[in-house]
Amino acid sequence: MLLNLSTAPRRRAVSLTPLIDVVFILLLFFMLSSSFIQHRQINLPMATASQSDPQLITRVQLLDNLGRILVDGVSIDSENMQELTHLIQRSEGAAFALSAEPQVSTQALIRLLDQLHNAGADKVSLSGVLMP
Repeated sequence: MLLNLSTAPRRRAVSLTPLIDVVFILLLFFMLSSSFIQHRQINLPMATASQSDPQLITRVQLLDNLGRILVDGVSIDSENMQELTHLIQRSEGAAFALSAEPQVSTQALIRLLDQLHNAGADKVSLSGVLMP
C-alpha cells in the first residue's frame, strides 16, 4: 500500500500592502499637484429707475482699424486728441455708445476706448458690432 504524503497545494494570498502604498502615493500626488482657486465675488450695483431727465446718448462708430470714427454722423480721426477732447467737453454729461464695424480688430476698439477715457469721457459703453 502506497501512502500519499504530499499535502494539498495551498492557495497563495495576495498581499495588499503594495496596493495600499500605491493608492496612498497617488492620493498624495493628486493632493499636492492640484490647485484650488478661490473665486472672488464682484459687487455690482443694480441700476435703479430715476425721475431725472433722460441722459443724452452720443453714438460713436469705429469704422476701421486706422481710427476713423463717426460721432453722431460727423467723421473725425480718433488720433486727433484735440478734436476728440473738444467733442467730449461739448457734450458734457453724455453717455457714449461705442459700436464697431465687423472688420475692426479688438485692439482698435480697446485703443478707442482708452482714447475716449483719456479725453475725459466717463460714461462709455459698448453697443455691439454693426451688421451689414
